[in-house]
Amino acid sequence: VHGRPARMEGTITSTIGRHPVDRKRMAANPPRGKAAVTHYRIEEALGSVTLLRLRIETGRTHQIRVHLAHIGHPVVGDQLYGDHTRDRRLPGCPARQMLHAAVLELDHPGDGRRMTFMRAPPPDMSDFLASLR
Repeated sequence: VHGRPARMEGTITSTIGRHPVDRKRMAANPPRGKAAVTHYRIEEALGSVTLLRLRIETGRTHQIRVHLAHIGHPVVGDQLYGDHTRDRRLPGCPARQMLHAAVLELDHPGDGRRMTFMRAPPPDMSDFLASLR
């Protein structure tokens, strides 16, 4: 994300729903939204960018992107909710949003078994982070 949250870890709680003017976007705390909760923890500060570990309790459309933009720390490379001016100032500005699901856990819909899927960051994300270190 751009910038660095004031606390090492925290919880972002709001409602999320359609943006009142731009129907392609979602918004935090719109007139008619659904509850959304995102937990974050700082993993690494990299100058003007911070690597966060996130855990979501709810699964609202664009939840992570909306919540991080809402607290003033948009996802790097996010064309919809991001900060294009700050993106352009970064070395090797990414061509996409720097958002990656490292671990996904869900209950199997048929038998209820807990399933866990893990994946390392893709090369473009690893390269971008390395360029900031």
